[in-house]
Amino acid sequence: MNILIIDDQRFIRETMKADIHKYLAEDNVQIFEACNGNQGIELLIGIEVVLDLIIIDLKMDQGDGIAVINMLASEPRFAAIPIAVISSSDKRTLELVDNIITGLRLNLLGVFAKPINVNDILTPLLDVSSDRHHSHQHQLVVQNRAANINVRQLLKDEQLILCYQPKINLRTKEIMGFEVLSRLCDQSNGYIYPDVFLPLVNQQGLNSLFSRMVISQALQCWSRQPLLTAFALSINITADDLTCDELIEYIIECGHEHKHIHLILELTESQEIINQDRVLNSIARLIINNIDISLDDFGKSYSTYDRLDAIPFKEIKIDKSFVSDMDINHQHYLIVESTIALAQKMHVKVVAEGVETSAIEAILSELGCDVAQGYLYSPPVEGRYLIDWIAQYNRECLTHGY
Repeated sequence: MNILIIDDQRFIRETMKADIHKYLAEDNVQIFEACNGNQGIELLIGIEVVLDLIIIDLKMDQGDGIAVINMLASEPRFAAIPIAVISSSDKRTLELVDNIITGLRLNLLGVFAKPINVNDILTPLLDVSSDRHHSHQHQLVVQNRAANINVRQLLKDEQLILCYQPKINLRTKEIMGFEVLSRLCDQSNGYIYPDVFLPLVNQQGLNSLFSRMVISQALQCWSRQPLLTAFALSINITADDLTCDELIEYIIECGHEHKHIHLILELTESQEIINQDRVLNSIARLIINNIDISLDDFGKSYSTYDRLDAIPFKEIKIDKSFVSDMDINHQHYLIVESTIALAQKMHVKVVAEGVETSAIEAILSELGCDVAQGYLYSPPVEGRYLIDWIAQYNRECLTHGY
């Protein structure tokens, strides 16, 4: 393991070196040192080994830590190297530096207040290395599976299976609706999940065809089982879909044909809005034809507030990355709290995704969140089991006195 320490205090460098060798006693460790930011930059430019970790002090006289960070951001070859920033600065300054480095898309392990415990740096480093290995292995599996999938043929053979995840009223615990989640079924590969087949759908220009099939099948499911018409039906849609006039016409026709079904289209927030005027035109047509629009994955994109200002959404969904750990992550708690408050002031319903524990549910209820969705209530359920699931859920609610 190759580690670079950039700090202007020799005592700190020596202490960290001793602690690193102690912590990584059985590893082959090589430690490089720089006594200021300028020297660190020179060393980085000329170094011939691959670094596994860079530890950077913020306050140094001859070239500070920000100068080093900016230099790392300017060179793509440094983007993947884990970085640990250390400083005696106050908490707000450390948070600012954290945001700067994250915005520069560098591989930040964390910003650590002095005095430093090396274990606090090395433990996440080793965890990240392990996660990166598993992530790489997963990516290889995904790529190998994708290479063997004829997604066009599977769609032609109608091997599309839809599952439905419930959306629960946090106050009454009643089922409000279901979000549609898609799977493909292949004899050789079994169930194929969206992380595998959706990139293929995009690459082969099958987006509109795929969305049309999902909408058609979901509406058929609701029409065949009258009990389901009591619940809203939420279907994901992308900005690409909204540029297809034929698809928009089809959705509007479906809305007229199935007026008894409350159809909601969830616009994926992480998707860039392309051909903005054309997309807004499509959204306006859908809305005036009584089809509600939901803003999905709220908070993941820089365009969030622009989009919220431009489009009259009936619902916003807080991304699960903020919800799932808000009981232990204060920043995420504040984001969720402010989003709910904003939605209330705008008279927009707010849905929290990724609710997996009763603790999270209790916090959301206290904050005034309207609806929750996640594994606390149910994983996605295949359409053929939906009526039985609803009956079981309602029995459990009666048992618990909801």
